[in-house]
Amino acid sequence: MGKLKGSDLPLNEIIDTGPSEIVEKFLDVSEIENERNNSLVRIDINMIEYPLFTKSTSKKKNQIIRYFFNRSKEAYIQVNPTSGDYIPGELEERVFIALLKIMRDKKYSNIFYTTISEILTNMGIAQESFKGFYGRIGKALIRLSQTSYTFKNSLYSNKIKGIIEEQVNTNIMNIHSISFKQANSIEKEHFKDRRVKEIIKVSISDHFYDNIIRKGYLVYDSQLLLSMENPITRALYMLVNKLRFNRLYLKVLSMNLIKRIPLSENIQKIARTIKVLEKSCEELKRMDLIDHYNIIKNSKWLESEIEFFFDQKHNNLKQSYFYDDKNHFDNLLITHTDSGCQGQGDGNTSFETVKLETFDKIPTDEKIELVFKELPIKARELKTLPKAIKDAIRQYGFETVKYVAEYVTKQKVGNIRSYFLQALEKGWAEEYILSRKINNTTDKVKNEKNIKPIENTEVELLDRKIDIQLFMESIPKEKREYIENLVYKDYIKECGMETKIQKMAFSAAKESLIFDYLNKNENLFDLGEENIVEVENTTEVDIIESTIEKVKIETELREKQYKNISMFQLDILELLDGYDVKEVDKIIRLVNITNYFEGEIEGHHIIIEYKDGENSLIKLTKNN
Repeated sequence: MGKLKGSDLPLNEIIDTGPSEIVEKFLDVSEIENERNNSLVRIDINMIEYPLFTKSTSKKKNQIIRYFFNRSKEAYIQVNPTSGDYIPGELEERVFIALLKIMRDKKYSNIFYTTISEILTNMGIAQESFKGFYGRIGKALIRLSQTSYTFKNSLYSNKIKGIIEEQVNTNIMNIHSISFKQANSIEKEHFKDRRVKEIIKVSISDHFYDNIIRKGYLVYDSQLLLSMENPITRALYMLVNKLRFNRLYLKVLSMNLIKRIPLSENIQKIARTIKVLEKSCEELKRMDLIDHYNIIKNSKWLESEIEFFFDQKHNNLKQSYFYDDKNHFDNLLITHTDSGCQGQGDGNTSFETVKLETFDKIPTDEKIELVFKELPIKARELKTLPKAIKDAIRQYGFETVKYVAEYVTKQKVGNIRSYFLQALEKGWAEEYILSRKINNTTDKVKNEKNIKPIENTEVELLDRKIDIQLFMESIPKEKREYIENLVYKDYIKECGMETKIQKMAFSAAKESLIFDYLNKNENLFDLGEENIVEVENTTEVDIIESTIEKVKIETELREKQYKNISMFQLDILELLDGYDVKEVDKIIRLVNITNYFEGEIEGHHIIIEYKDGENSLIKLTKNN
C-alpha cells in the first residue's frame, strides 16, 4: 500500500454564503439472534451507504453539507435543511427506523397513518416518558419531511440496477398532520380511540420506497438498531455488514470508515478519531455482532486499517433475517392478490408493479398443485419433485414451469423428474411454449371485441419467429451453414472469447441467436447462390480461428480470485489507465455498490464482475 500524503486527503471546505453555511466534504466510496420476527426492517442501500443523518453533535442552523465522491465534483450528495433549521441527526434517524417498522406492520403501503405514540412505542420509549417526547418527535418529523437531498451521479436505484447519472432532488418522506375535523370518512376510523387527537399521514419518497420494496435494501433488526445508544456504533454496524456481504473477514482502511460514517477528518486528530471507532468496535463485540477486531496502525495512523472477524453464526443470522423478511413480503403479495386489491389511489402503484413482476415466481401450494396436474400421474409418487417444482417456479416462473410440465407429459418419458429439470434448464420445450403462447394469445384476441391492432405485439413477434424457422428449414444446406457461420462469428465477437463454454452456449441457444440475427439482417432472406460461393471454400474452423485471433488482439482479460475488493480495484485502475478519470470514478463507484458493471468507455466494451471467494472478471474489448 502506497503512503498517503496530506495533500492527497479530502479536505473539508467551508464557504460563507450569507444566511446559509455550506460545509463541503469529500467521501471515498470504495466499499444475535432475532428475538422478534416482526421487528425486521428493510433499509434502503443509500441510507446505509451515505451519511444522510449527521453524527455531529455540533450542528448549526442553515448549515448545508455537501459530500463529494471525486475531486472533479461531478458526483456528490448535498443535504439542505429548511430555512432556520438543522439537518437531520441522531433523533431523526431513530424516528425514521421506527417509521420503517410501522410501514412494515402496515403491509408496506407507501402511504400509511400513524401517531406520535405509535412512533414512540416502536422507538422503545417507555410509555411513562411519552409526554416529554411529543414535541421533539413532532419537530423531528417536520425536519425529515422538509430537509431536501440533492444527489448528483450518486443515488442508487434498483429499478435501473445502478447509479442514476443525473441530478435528483428529493426528500426522504412527506407528512401531513390531520385532526378529527380535517379527516375524511376513511381517516376518521383512526380516531376510534378517543385519546387520539391527531394522526400523521406518512409517505416515503419514491426513490427510497422503490428500493425498499425491490432489492435495493438490506434487512436489519429495528429493535437491535434502536438499542444502540451510540449512533456511530449503529452506522458502523450497518456499513460493515454491507461491506462484508457474507465474508467472515473484512479488512478496511480506517479513513474509509471515517469518511463514510462520517467522523472528523482532521489529520492532526486522526488518532483520536480512530479511538472513537475503536469504542464502537468494542461495543459491537460486546453485543456479539462481530467475533473480534484488530486495529493495524501500519507506519502511521493515517494509513491504519481495521480487521473485522465474524463467525458462521453471524452469517446464519443474516440469512435468517433475509429469508424471514422475504417470506413475510411474499405472503403480503399473495394476500394482496387474493384480496383483489388494486391500489386505487392509495399510493401503492410501485407495490402493484412489484406484485406483477414477482407473483409469477412465488411458489404457492396452488401453483405446485396445478403443475402436478399437468405431469403424468405417477409424478406424485416422487417425493423430491414438490421441492423441485417449487425451486423451478422461483427460477423460471409459474407459466413456464406449467408449460414444461405439459411438454414432459407429451414426451411419455420414463424418468419424469430428470427430464422435467433438463427441459427447463436446456430449453427443450421452447418451441412448445412458443406455440402455446401463440394459441393463448390468438384465442384471447378472438374472444375480445373492438380491439384495435397494435404494432409489434407478442403475436407478431412469435409469427416472425415461426417465419424465420420455416425459412431456415426451406433453404439449401450450404446457405443454412453460411448463415449459421455468420451468426456464430457475430456471437464470438460479442463474447470476446471462444472456449468450450461458448461453444456449448451457442449450441444451446442457436435457434434464438439465429432469430435475433436474421431479424436485424433481413437482406439475408434474399441471399442468392452467388453470394455464398466464397463461403463454400471457407470452413467453419477457418472462420472461428480467424475470429479468435482477432479477439486475442482486441480483448484484455483478467480472470482471477482476489483477496479483497481493494486489490480488484487496483486491477481495474491498471486496465483503465489513460481513460477519462470521471468515467473511471463512476465505474468504480458502481462496482463498490453492485459488484458488477457492463458498459462502454471510449470505444471499448467493458464487463466487470467481483465475486468474493471466486474468480472475478475484468474484460475490456475494443469495439469495431
